[in-house]
Amino acid sequence: MTDRAVNHHIVPEVLQKQFSINGERVRVWRSKRDNAGLYPPPEKKKISKSFVTRDYNTILKGTKPSDHVEKEFYGRVDDFLGRWLPEVENILQNRSVPAFNPGALVSVREMVKVMLMRTPDFANLSSDIEIGKDVVESSILARTHQGPESQSASDLLSILDDKKQLAAIGRDIRVRGTVCGNKKISAVLSEFFPHWAVSSTNHSFILSSRMVYRVGNGGSNGLLNPNMEIWFPISPKIALVLTRNINSNIPLICSEPPEHIRQVNLYAVKSSYEVASHSEKLLSSLLRSR
Repeated sequence: MTDRAVNHHIVPEVLQKQFSINGERVRVWRSKRDNAGLYPPPEKKKISKSFVTRDYNTILKGTKPSDHVEKEFYGRVDDFLGRWLPEVENILQNRSVPAFNPGALVSVREMVKVMLMRTPDFANLSSDIEIGKDVVESSILARTHQGPESQSASDLLSILDDKKQLAAIGRDIRVRGTVCGNKKISAVLSEFFPHWAVSSTNHSFILSSRMVYRVGNGGSNGLLNPNMEIWFPISPKIALVLTRNINSNIPLICSEPPEHIRQVNLYAVKSSYEVASHSEKLLSSLLRSR
């Protein structure tokens, strides 16, 4: 018997609660693509069972599966979010601008980077099985070149027929690579500064499995595009927006036009595999517009 966590949240529960149904802090309206890639009509779903993928962040300790990354690494990130989100909301509700000292600004950028890379929507990566197979085949090739005194490659050859074991090996490599971070992304994000997009109307942001969106503003959505913005909706009415613009021509707090909020939402629906909202009507409208 083990208490190892196997159901891993791609989107933190603390962030999902920001988008929960009014009066129901434990549920959201949610839709997840089916095997054909289509979104079904929204349904009420418990947050504990939304944006969940089994063993997504499981690593290997020796030959045994471990939830160390899910509990320790992402647990710390989610604890940070749990403290940070209400602070930001309270400040903005009081019509003030959240201020960040240099250390806090670094933490916010790193949090955004983790949210960006945390999800399967981040990049079209090879499957865990393919990663595991590449590693095992490379190890077999290396051992055959080590001469007769090296350990026989037969042990590894048997793994090639075991998809479950290949997936475990590949997943371990993927997860460790993700949590080790990407220094290039951190270096680029150091050029970005926070602004806030706020909805002053009845229009609201939705939540998606992608969480963080790169908006190219007419150009590529790559990090090197000088006009690219990073959008991170943190509640139905608030989105953190990181831009390279530190000049005064972009207000620190912008009242976002309804049509642009809808554009952001439609991009979220198009580029994600699971979406959620506090509003069934809003989510249904977006899914019909695809």
